[in-house]
Amino acid sequence: VRLPSSRGRNSRAQRNIQMEGKGSGLDEAPSLDPPAESLDGEKPVKEREITLKSGDGKSFKISSKEAIISGVIKAALQGDPNETEIPLDRIKGITLGKVVEYMKMRKGVDMPELKWPIKHKTMVEICGAGNEEVAKWIDEVSKHRADFYDLLLATVHLDIKGLQAAGVAKIASLLKYCKAEDLDRVLDPAITDGKLLPLRQSVIEERKKEEEERIKKREERKREREKKEAEVTKDASK
Repeated sequence: VRLPSSRGRNSRAQRNIQMEGKGSGLDEAPSLDPPAESLDGEKPVKEREITLKSGDGKSFKISSKEAIISGVIKAALQGDPNETEIPLDRIKGITLGKVVEYMKMRKGVDMPELKWPIKHKTMVEICGAGNEEVAKWIDEVSKHRADFYDLLLATVHLDIKGLQAAGVAKIASLLKYCKAEDLDRVLDPAITDGKLLPLRQSVIEERKKEEEERIKKREERKREREKKEAEVTKDASK
């Protein structure tokens, strides 16, 4: 996966970017002290301050040690040990700011990927011991649905698998434990404070149409059944 090209000075780093898959399935939080070099001999990242630049021109300074939570950024830094600016044209500033918050919170170590299916209601329970800060942060960020969805897309672009899994788990918990009549409301992107909004008119009309269709099919089955019963009665009377 390549970063969008925006600056010539970064092209060398961009050519070396590739997604890295990783997963753990751990119940407890991992150590926050990443090894200097992995067991498979991959190139270590020289520690330095770097700048992440969003598509709308916002800049965020962060330590390379914290930023390598992202597989994409890690690959860029490994590809060019002198690189200090990473352009992320597909990500808005408000979203990149949230990503940087997470990177600094985790000190360079991503959340462990979660076990499925989700068996708990609260994010603190879902994320497990040692990850309470992230759980509460996700609860807060997800109150603004549109920004939360943008954050989830950013985790895909940047290859941050632990945060992506936690975000998906938040959506799963919202759907799994809401009332049936609220299913169309709970993920409404218009929500900005976590509170459900009145059902949209388009959804009301769609439900009405679905109900009318169910009634129509029920009536058709009833007529067909009555027709068959009449034929059976007629044959029996002969």
